[in-house]
Amino acid sequence: MNYKQLDERKKAQIDILLEDGNSMREVGRKLNISHSTISRYKRQVYKKREIDIKKKYEHFIKYLYQNYDWKCKGIEVCVHQYKKYHPNKVSVSYQQVYNWINEGKIDIRAQDTCYKRRKRKKATNGMMEHLKWNMKNKTVLPIRLRPKKLEKREEMGHLEIDLIIGKRNEYPAIISIVDRCTRVVKLVKAESKYSYHIDKKILDYIKEHDIVVKSITVDNGLEFQSLGKVGKKLGVKIYKCDPYCSFQRGTNEKLNGIVRRFIPKGKSLYTVEQQYLEDISFKINSIPRKMFDFKTPFAIEYNQLLNGAVEI
Repeated sequence: MNYKQLDERKKAQIDILLEDGNSMREVGRKLNISHSTISRYKRQVYKKREIDIKKKYEHFIKYLYQNYDWKCKGIEVCVHQYKKYHPNKVSVSYQQVYNWINEGKIDIRAQDTCYKRRKRKKATNGMMEHLKWNMKNKTVLPIRLRPKKLEKREEMGHLEIDLIIGKRNEYPAIISIVDRCTRVVKLVKAESKYSYHIDKKILDYIKEHDIVVKSITVDNGLEFQSLGKVGKKLGVKIYKCDPYCSFQRGTNEKLNGIVRRFIPKGKSLYTVEQQYLEDISFKINSIPRKMFDFKTPFAIEYNQLLNGAVEI
């Protein structure tokens, strides 16, 4: 059998057919070439491209390796800061970096990256006349009665509260308190999941640290069944999510996922001290966020106070 090397015309045809979504066997049949030949050509092309990428973006990739930290500094933050501090160097978009990771072209694994943000479902709000009395007089309300203006997240004080569980069948837990506007998170150690103990911990922490509170959103867990007393003492409304609708507390769930980077699921909380939780919350609140144009939650909170959005 006679073997011939691929000429430039054949290579161009292969590239076009592969880009159109044809498989290597389909390309081989159309060009009367063995699919193994096309496979070897494809490997050579991608290997050459990978070498070219590492050579062209050597400084950028080296910066990623040195600065990327999946706990505190994600891909988007690294790309943003590289472009800011190295404006004269070649770089790519963060989406291209994710493509490199998925294709295995750089030494960062896909499972070591931060999870992608999920789209939050819009909650329906069927306000009826006979529910207005509840809005005015009751402290604990279903989340569908939460005012629509709170969805804009323009003012501080509207909190989401959840409980982070450690090892199964253990008493200790962590109370996570997140501001819906600034995304500033506070972590509180609780020695028990008993509702009255949780209420006391939340109330004492809010008063001790002078946290601005205008409303609180929680789930339907038993640990929050008596939280209405806290709402009365603070003079705010408590909004309870629908069962099995964690997306209605999307801010809380997102921040809990970041906390899990430091305290994995199944870890015992007996040895976790409050000071360690303060350190974790400080690190999380110091992470630049894309939604804030790469500013930190601390900076957003400071701007809110500086602009007089909240009375101190």
